[in-house]
Amino acid sequence: MNEEQKQLGQRLKEKVTLSNKGRLEIISKEIPFFEGKGGLDPRVKEFLINEENPNFRRPLEIDGLEEIRSRTEEHTKDLSKGIRMETEKVYLTDHTMKVRIYNRTKEKKPVIIFFHGGGFFELDLKVMSNICKLLAQEAEAVVIAPEYRLAPEHPYQDGIDDCLESLRYVYENAEELSVDAKQISLVGDSVGGNLALGVHHLSKEEAWDIQYIGLLCPLVDFSEVSKSSWNIEHYNLAKDQELIRQELITTRESLSFIQSIYLTNLEDVMLPLVSPLLRQEKRSLPPLTMITAEFDFLRLQGEEFSAQLMEAEVPVRHIEYKGMAHAFIRKLGYYPQAADAVYEISKHYHQTMRKTR
Repeated sequence: MNEEQKQLGQRLKEKVTLSNKGRLEIISKEIPFFEGKGGLDPRVKEFLINEENPNFRRPLEIDGLEEIRSRTEEHTKDLSKGIRMETEKVYLTDHTMKVRIYNRTKEKKPVIIFFHGGGFFELDLKVMSNICKLLAQEAEAVVIAPEYRLAPEHPYQDGIDDCLESLRYVYENAEELSVDAKQISLVGDSVGGNLALGVHHLSKEEAWDIQYIGLLCPLVDFSEVSKSSWNIEHYNLAKDQELIRQELITTRESLSFIQSIYLTNLEDVMLPLVSPLLRQEKRSLPPLTMITAEFDFLRLQGEEFSAQLMEAEVPVRHIEYKGMAHAFIRKLGYYPQAADAVYEISKHYHQTMRKTR
């Protein structure tokens, strides 16, 4: 990490404001050196203006699927200090799944299972690896990331079943993996957050306990429940109005596309495994960190989910990054907020694990 990124990162730690939305306390991370000025972070603005092919961000047609899958995110860096990665194969009943293992050593450590984003249809290994390496280093844990099956070739519920089986693999092979089977946590980015919550829901009858969940700009509602209350007036458009409006509308449209390739039965949008926001029973959820971005279409449903957790008396730490758009975590090493989000999840994770020991 260069000196400029260090200065920006330090500023993110220092310039924090608190606000309340009902009972929910929101920790806001201001734009470094542009605190209180509103609009997009200058790095986000530059990216949105100068991006070579804006259509690469969110393909809205099935014809563009292979093109988007073939890309590699260039704006990401490995910020870890030599965290090692290995690949293993998990042999399931009718297919084989790869899992990536980060930071395995002879010393037994807690384990975090990381579920990547990408709209259920995309896998960018470089992005996933860089996030997992930094998370493993800061959390002082083994991080295991499954390459779950992707839509549309494998629609709901294939991907979430793979994620559950990756947890089973970890639990049943704890000794070989040098992990503590009593200290299992989940972290998910975007739709990976949706999968993390789904895996927790499916784990109710299983032998393991999930100690902590970290969510990075998660999709928690595929239904019309949160969409019906969504309003662009909930966003501050005093600056960069055109770019922000375009970003919000594009994300909203992309959800319809994702829904069409992920679900074969649109009535499934009401299921808790598809829309965790609609899950009635939330008291069993472990302590949770919710990361949202100010100019993300998913921000409002993230706030609603955190508010529901508060009502259910689940410990939740909710952090909003001002000036950021959806999936900012993908720009690790370029947006200082991406690294800071990993640090914040690791910090809350450590606090939680200390209490459970």
